[in-house]
Amino acid sequence: MTPDECRDLIRRTMDELGNKGNLDVCDQLYAEHCSFHRPSFPINGVGGLRDLVSDLRTAQPDLHIDVHDIHDVHDVHDILVEGDMTAIRYTMAGTARGEFRGLPGTCKSYVMPGITIAKWDEGRVVEDWNSYDMLEALQQIGLVPELAQPGPQ
Repeated sequence: MTPDECRDLIRRTMDELGNKGNLDVCDQLYAEHCSFHRPSFPINGVGGLRDLVSDLRTAQPDLHIDVHDIHDVHDVHDILVEGDMTAIRYTMAGTARGEFRGLPGTCKSYVMPGITIAKWDEGRVVEDWNSYDMLEALQQIGLVPELAQPGPQ
């Protein structure tokens, strides 16, 4: 795959799953034996990904993911492609309207930055790493208290 094809696939992946909740693309975009590495919510195979996205979109029907892809005059992208690997930076936002995997709905909104790295084979993700600022999101929706700010010295 060319770097532009990789960029298009990772954009499509985030849009179809995160923004549209289109679970049918899981089998198209992820290999059956795909490994997922997520810090907060483990995923067991493509079926586990389907369950996670379904649960997340049910609890947060306004969920939206913005993939940062700034193409500047120096031909630098925020979607990086190297061989069979892609790395993207994104911002996810939503409102915690319902329970999600033990976290109660608070009807408060959050904005959370994250990074995804994907390894591709024949147009499908075979390994997926995800890192995001869950602490900040939990603070924004009121489930974790804000950390005390240091006072003037």
